[in-house]
Amino acid sequence: MLNARHFGFSVLLVFCVSALLFAVSVPAAVSTAQLGDGGSELLLTPFLENKSSISCPDKSAQEFLNSYGMLKNGSKFFLEVTLTPTNYSKEIGRTKLFFYSYFIEQGIEPSIKVNDENIGYRNPFEMNPETDKKVEVILSAEAPEVSKRTPVTLLKIVQETSKEKYLVVNITKIVSSPLIEGALAEIEKAEDEIEKAKKIINETGSEEASNYLQTAELHLQNAENAYNEGRPAEAREEAKNAIESAKLACEKASFASMLKFVALVVVVVVVVVAVLLLLLKRQRERGKLG
Repeated sequence: MLNARHFGFSVLLVFCVSALLFAVSVPAAVSTAQLGDGGSELLLTPFLENKSSISCPDKSAQEFLNSYGMLKNGSKFFLEVTLTPTNYSKEIGRTKLFFYSYFIEQGIEPSIKVNDENIGYRNPFEMNPETDKKVEVILSAEAPEVSKRTPVTLLKIVQETSKEKYLVVNITKIVSSPLIEGALAEIEKAEDEIEKAKKIINETGSEEASNYLQTAELHLQNAENAYNEGRPAEAREEAKNAIESAKLACEKASFASMLKFVALVVVVVVVVVAVLLLLLKRQRERGKLG
């Protein structure tokens, strides 16, 4: 009877743990899917040529895009993709275009123009390459608010013909912010300063400098943890502290190296003076004997 109760309790415990793990994993999977459409590799279509452009009406957001090649979080942008048929043959017939996007999943739909006429949004969109000489897909949206660099699928278009599926275009951009980029720049600078301090300390063996180096490495670790946990402001401050400690380590190591050099010079001078005095003494003694 006792064994049966234990067995039943064990089965119930395993079931509860499994259910909890499943509940935790599902939101994470959904979140990943929202930010970028995965899927199997598709060959690029030989039947459509594409041109795309991204612009931001806000000047600072456009400058951020020009400088970093990334979208500034929370900023509005326009994405325009122009498709023109190529290598078309009547055997292909009509073709369907399927649209995937983080923004479509959020309910923000692109507009579609065919031969400069707005036809609204259709997914899939059935295209006739014989008559549809130019198809424009225009997406107007705001980049999501993020706390660290986050890749987002702006627009992915897949073409389905009577025989095969092809990738038309897959436009993905990283969303970031000046604060995030500033934190990453400080972290990179801290890494360089720490490496510089390590080289000098290896040559001098200064214990005081080693203590400052350990402090710098601790601040750098805190900066990396803060960034990974989505706290860029804290990450930047910790990285600055790491830089300061690393520079102090360099200064202490350089000072220790200088002291060693001075000590060596003093020893050399003392030896030289001692030799000179010894020579002078011998010369005096020879003079008296002579």
